Amino acid sequence: MRSIVFEGKTWQKYEKLRSTDKKLHKNLCRIIQEMQRNDPARGLGKPEALRNNLSGFWSRRLSHKDRIIYKFDDKSIYIFAIGGHYNE
Repeated sequence: MRSIVFEGKTWQKYEKLRSTDKKLHKNLCRIIQEMQRNDPARGLGKPEALRNNLSGFWSRRLSHKDRIIYKFDDKSIYIFAIGGHYNE
């Protein structure tokens, strides 16, 4: 099972979601658990490899407008952004 690493201020965003948007937080937790147990490039949230200046990063949908941006290797999943679209 891969470990989860919250980069920058993503842990604060994760904690804020816990109290402000329980439905979105629950969906985020489900996606993170699935990424830990299975292939982070497949599954819930329509995983998509990003291109251009975000090459090497992946995106998954949390809701119609919210995304999670992450990278992964054999040991860890690195979460770089939670919420808004790519450059928000």
